[in-house]
Amino acid sequence: MTERKKLEKITIANKFNYILDSYISGTEAQQAFGYDSPSYITRLRDPKHTATLNNLHLQILEYVCNIPKEVFEQKTEFDTIIIDKIINNYTHQKIIKQNHCSTICENLEKNKIFCKNEKLFESLKGVWYAYLYPSNSAENIYEIKTTIYKDGTVMDENKNYGKIYLGKRQSIIIKESKNSQNLVSITFDNMQVPFGMFSFTLVSKKNFVHRKMCSYGFFSKKELTEEAVKKILGNIEKVQLQLDYTFEERLNAFI
Repeated sequence: MTERKKLEKITIANKFNYILDSYISGTEAQQAFGYDSPSYITRLRDPKHTATLNNLHLQILEYVCNIPKEVFEQKTEFDTIIIDKIINNYTHQKIIKQNHCSTICENLEKNKIFCKNEKLFESLKGVWYAYLYPSNSAENIYEIKTTIYKDGTVMDENKNYGKIYLGKRQSIIIKESKNSQNLVSITFDNMQVPFGMFSFTLVSKKNFVHRKMCSYGFFSKKELTEEAVKKILGNIEKVQLQLDYTFEERLNAFI
């Protein structure tokens, strides 16, 4: 193997390692590639090993895992900022295409349950910081940077994507969790938005356990200190409800 080929292989392995550390897990890659053992993924991660990503691997990463082949092209440097930009642009364009398909929400919009409100949307566009208590701790607060784009799509820093729908008095953001593929709904009152800070109700499933939960939090145009956020949120018991799993058991008993 020539020195140039060795450098190319090292670059590809470094890129693959970054993808596995930041976007998908080794287990997800193993399942996508159809391997029974994680050992082959380990070999692909090692720049000293003879195994390397081939064209089929790259096609699977793009179509199954939303990691475009452009990331691994020779012209693309191993720069995490460049890689992040390529992946985010690819995912955003994919969402735009998906939004052309007919959905229940789009049908509701045609029936005037959702509406256009240019003045409200101008206030909503851009970067927001969402604050709430996480599901597994009352000691810390959860901050997640979220961007609302001019086409109505929404993306947060954890690569969860969705869309915003404007109602007459209330609006809703619907996102899909990247890891669990569960839906997350965020409902808020329109009248608070122009002030650059507004409360919301978030309904989701608890991480790893998949139990339903409801959390109250708020969006802010400005990033706030943890002390300020805790002062606004107050006691976690008053802003978070985790559904008792026995409710599902009682329901199932009647089904």
